[in-house]
Amino acid sequence: MKITALEPQVTNPERINVFVDGRFLLGVNASVVFQMGLEPEQELEPVQLEELQSEAGLQQAVDRAYNYLSYRPRSREEVRRYLRRKETPPETIEAALARLDRLDLINDHSFASFWVESREQFSPRGARALKNELRMKGVEREVVEEMIDDEKDEERALRAGRKKALSLVRIPGMDFATFRARLGSFLQRRGFGYEVSTRTIRALWKELREDDGEEEE
Repeated sequence: MKITALEPQVTNPERINVFVDGRFLLGVNASVVFQMGLEPEQELEPVQLEELQSEAGLQQAVDRAYNYLSYRPRSREEVRRYLRRKETPPETIEAALARLDRLDLINDHSFASFWVESREQFSPRGARALKNELRMKGVEREVVEEMIDDEKDEERALRAGRKKALSLVRIPGMDFATFRARLGSFLQRRGFGYEVSTRTIRALWKELREDDGEEEE
């Protein structure tokens, strides 16, 4: 087999189309062409062809991962699952993950920090729920425990429950028993435990209704 042409791609000049015996074989990054010393009219040995195909597959996997990561940070396991869905060979997946590691594009500590901060800002959850979410995304238990502080649950519960509590107290005839039942269910769904939920319910009821002279029943 002979390399008959090496042509930059029209849409991405950093990628080179490799033609062998007059036919298109594959596209690879220009760096691969230089590293392998490929030139037109060069005879391509079977071992070189295998290396070229392997590198092309790896680059395709890395490019897919880049695109997947462009929407938001991902855990290492999320990227692995995504590449599996694309039917990427296992050895190529691991090589792609290793390359992404070297480029610091996947880091489960950074991902967990992003996830917790995002939840804190937009949709506060209890430590239990946060831990479950991160574990579902494949983050190691040790990392999860390191990144989530159980002691902040009451603070999270107050933030999570305040908007809901405001909507409840505006309902005509709202009494404490109904308020407690509805807000309690809401906080439970957000992953807060019974004791934290109970204290939060009482605190928000007092905060929002004390000026009206309402008392718990």
